[in-house]
Amino acid sequence: MKVLANDGISASGAAAIQASGHELSTTKVAQNRLIDYINEEQIDVILVRSATTVGKDIIDACSSLKAIGRGGVGMDN
Repeated sequence: MKVLANDGISASGAAAIQASGHELSTTKVAQNRLIDYINEEQIDVILVRSATTVGKDIIDACSSLKAIGRGGVGMDN
């Protein structure tokens, strides 16, 4: 699977993803370019924190996405 960690990822997290045989990209893609990037690169999984939001527009436009991971704490996730 192709995984985009758009808001960064720890070294141990990156190592675990790569050790599982997945392709990891830590390229920081601007919010207004995410749909194009995901579709062009056929990203399967996007991992975000607080800087990137994955809304209905992205979900509807990106048929390659199989999973969305959101790391964070608090009530406004």
